[in-house]
Amino acid sequence: MRKFASLLNFELSRFLKFLVPTLLITAVVQLYVTVSLSLEHNDMLERLAASGESLERVPPFTMETVTGSGLYELSIMLVVLVFMFYSFFTWYREWFGKNTFIYRLLMLPTNRSYLLMTKVLVFIIGGLLAFVFQFGMYAIQLPITEWLVNPNHYTRLHIHNVQPMFGAIQNILFPTTLFEFVSSYSFALAALLSLFAGILIERSFGMKGLFIGAGYFIGYFVLYVFLEVFLFNQLVTFPLRPSQIKITVLIYQVVMIVLGSIISSLLLKSKVKV
Repeated sequence: MRKFASLLNFELSRFLKFLVPTLLITAVVQLYVTVSLSLEHNDMLERLAASGESLERVPPFTMETVTGSGLYELSIMLVVLVFMFYSFFTWYREWFGKNTFIYRLLMLPTNRSYLLMTKVLVFIIGGLLAFVFQFGMYAIQLPITEWLVNPNHYTRLHIHNVQPMFGAIQNILFPTTLFEFVSSYSFALAALLSLFAGILIERSFGMKGLFIGAGYFIGYFVLYVFLEVFLFNQLVTFPLRPSQIKITVLIYQVVMIVLGSIISSLLLKSKVKV
């Protein structure tokens, strides 16, 4: 257990060097958008009042105005891109980095599965950190907008309702119910483990493994889309309620998590090339 904790601490410290600066940049951008849009709204109200126009036609300012901004959503996408980049980088750095670090990792006197487990756990920890961070930003931005905007033209929202109605990115990444949270993040975890399995297949079988690994990774998404279309269009002999469809899709994701873990562990133990 001590060796596992040491390896986890090592992997986490490497990942945080990417994640923490990204979160800080995201915080700066989001605060800038919050303040600038709030002040712009006040300026618009002042111009309309000075020209004698009615202010009743102006919709009230809410946090949805901020979170629906393109720049705001781009700041969140930046965090997503860092996770996507690091999911590749965390493995290929070991092979192509300085002194081919994979030799040292695979020769450690410990279970090789620990290497997979720590890399996966780092993403889980990082994902939870980013999740909490964003809701913390919502909590900070709410009082800022309430303080800056004219109170007669401001509507305060609950923290769970601040995401834009049509903002798919935020609604998917920061769900407000437990089932949506489990469903969204099990999808991400299954995709991550499918990618890890694909990378290790490529590292084990060379050029042939590249096509097999890519096919395995892409196949996860193809089967996911097929399952969603198949079930939601009721192309089955027995009707399913929406809740049953969601549970079925969740079961598929869990199966892919288990399958990806087994394939990756087996390859690390007996097949992967250095």
